[in-house]
Amino acid sequence: MSFPINRRQALLAITAAGLTRGASAQATPPALADMHTHLGRRTSAGSSLDLAAEMKANRVLLAAWAYSSDRHWIKRMPDGIHQVAEPNPARIAQGMREELRFSRRYAEENGLGLVLTAADVDRALAGRPSVVLAAEGADFMQGRMALLDEAYEGGLRHLQLVHYSRNAVADIQTASPQHGGLSEFGRELLRRAQARGLLVDLAHCSETAVRQALEVSRRPMVWSHGWVDDGPGSFDDRLGWLRRRLSLANARAIAAAGGVVGLWGLGLSRPTGAWPVGRNDPKGYARALRALVERLGSDHVALGTDLAGVGESGSVNSYGEVRQVIEALQAAGLSAEALAKVAHGNYARVLRAALATG
Repeated sequence: MSFPINRRQALLAITAAGLTRGASAQATPPALADMHTHLGRRTSAGSSLDLAAEMKANRVLLAAWAYSSDRHWIKRMPDGIHQVAEPNPARIAQGMREELRFSRRYAEENGLGLVLTAADVDRALAGRPSVVLAAEGADFMQGRMALLDEAYEGGLRHLQLVHYSRNAVADIQTASPQHGGLSEFGRELLRRAQARGLLVDLAHCSETAVRQALEVSRRPMVWSHGWVDDGPGSFDDRLGWLRRRLSLANARAIAAAGGVVGLWGLGLSRPTGAWPVGRNDPKGYARALRALVERLGSDHVALGTDLAGVGESGSVNSYGEVRQVIEALQAAGLSAEALAKVAHGNYARVLRAALATG
């Protein structure tokens, strides 16, 4: 039995509308989480963008807002970043106190949540953009364990063990080793941090320090930002971005322990086969993320943009451009489930697990 033409057209229109709504719902991009950003902080790379405005405009629900406590004692040089002086113990500790106070005040004044507990992670994912106060390096402690407790009370919840300065904790990727991996103080710091309820971040640690940290750790950890190559970087590699390689073996070990590896947003003026991502190149960043998902699995890869940290060498320079990365992954056929994990779910999972121990 045939329908009159007007009825047939009406049915087709209703069907098409339903399909369009379904496709639209499926195509809705996921919320974002960033395991490492400096946006809105005073850095040598700098950025005029406002963190809160960027987060709200682009559905960034979690951002590890990193402060590099050694920033006054390091310098960007043609071959990379190097330590140029020994930190003043009193000044570096006071700088961390001031930055934590500034961060809490900024979050409150700009309507951002502050992640202190596992429940705060859930509130963020329910729709409230929130910051996780992060230290890029434990240099501010200067070997004094009491300063960990002070920083925790000040709101610190994400602790990267090392940065570009030699410290009492562990060897770094970009300078010759002095501890043989983790120091005894570093081992105790890792245990204490996890017991207090901080997420431990291994970025910038030497390969040996990463392996030793995995032996000591009782909780999933992250490598918040960097890149993964078949082999590790070495402190005497020609350029800084080469030194910052994490070996695939150690990346897989972090993943096997339940952790997450964050891919940075570095862009090279002349991309190479090793790192084929250019400046202002969101699609290239998306391809690198997709390749890492294929190597580690979608449960263990996340964004670690380093916005306002890599400066003019960014493949992305705003969260609007990070949105383009997610759109490119979506267009390339990454499943909705995998996309949500990479975009925000994996960082939320390990952060929640770390905070729940406190």
